Amino acid sequence: MIDALLLAIIASTPLLLAVEGEVIVQRSGMINLGIEGLMLAAAMTSLLITPGFLGGIAGAAAMAALFGVFAIVFRADQIVTGTAINFLALGLTGFLYREMQDKFARPITHSKIDGIAIAAWIVIPIVLAFLLWRTRFGLRLRACGENPEAVAAAGHSVALHRWAALAIEAILAGLAGAHLALVLSNGFAENMTAGRGFIALSIVIFGRWKIKGALLGTAVFGIAAAAQYALQATGHGLPFHLLLAIPYVVTLLILCGITGRVRAPEALGRS
Repeated sequence: MIDALLLAIIASTPLLLAVEGEVIVQRSGMINLGIEGLMLAAAMTSLLITPGFLGGIAGAAAMAALFGVFAIVFRADQIVTGTAINFLALGLTGFLYREMQDKFARPITHSKIDGIAIAAWIVIPIVLAFLLWRTRFGLRLRACGENPEAVAAAGHSVALHRWAALAIEAILAGLAGAHLALVLSNGFAENMTAGRGFIALSIVIFGRWKIKGALLGTAVFGIAAAAQYALQATGHGLPFHLLLAIPYVVTLLILCGITGRVRAPEALGRS
């Protein structure tokens, strides 16, 4: 059981990194449905660019920059833009994978808690919480998500703060995608993020747009994943695909339970 819990912590690390990045972005007033695409691009570029984690950040940054150009500069609909980013990443990575399949194989290395997992669960939450709630930058960033007109009236750039939030998300999503490909998997596979970006979006809602909520929501998902691993190990004869669905069903039930009880940032999704 302990081994299953450790594996669940490692396995949910990419999800937690994505959630932490999306909390920052949504606090600034944007909703980036393209987080799935950022992670998928990062997973691929981490295997093409050395060192791998910097390569992952580069891939996520490219997708984040594209999202920012349309959502911040051209003020396009953020939901449509994020969806387009996901389709672009899925198609582009799928094409490159089929063309260069031999370049995307790596040995599996997830035998113990790694440095990225420790940072994701301990260091990064502390840093982000301090940034959001104990700095002037964090105050202005949160104001961009609540009342961007007031931020602009005070002489500060809403666009600049949203670009900064998007840059933070790109770093975290890049680490998430790279961790998925370099630590959890034996290389790259098409659509290997498997909906983690959308689960991250739901956990942001569950966590009420707070870092501690992000940790709690991801922990719930991780515990459900650990239960899945334990059930697989006991071999009760349950269908494999049914076991894989357990963490996602738990997440869905949690969301159903909190519907109508949360308040999003007032300017979320507004251009």
